[in-house]
Amino acid sequence: MKHDDAISRIFSELRKAEEKFPGWPDDPVHGVAIVCEEAGESMRAALNLYYHNGNIEDLRTELAQTGAMAIRALLHLEAMPF
Repeated sequence: MKHDDAISRIFSELRKAEEKFPGWPDDPVHGVAIVCEEAGESMRAALNLYYHNGNIEDLRTELAQTGAMAIRALLHLEAMPF
């Protein structure tokens, strides 16, 4: 996958997530927890791919969603009250 394709997937997932879940936590702990949740789903997809003949597309999707949530966390960090 090329860099531009990977970035496009991440931003596509970012748009979907912002439309489906417009709110974001107002503290860094819960914001980063969302990133960690997505990273865990990426790990599960990687394990499924490696050990159980999983689908590489599932892993691509989960990684793009993890990247999207990391961007959301960065975007909302400055607005957090601390």
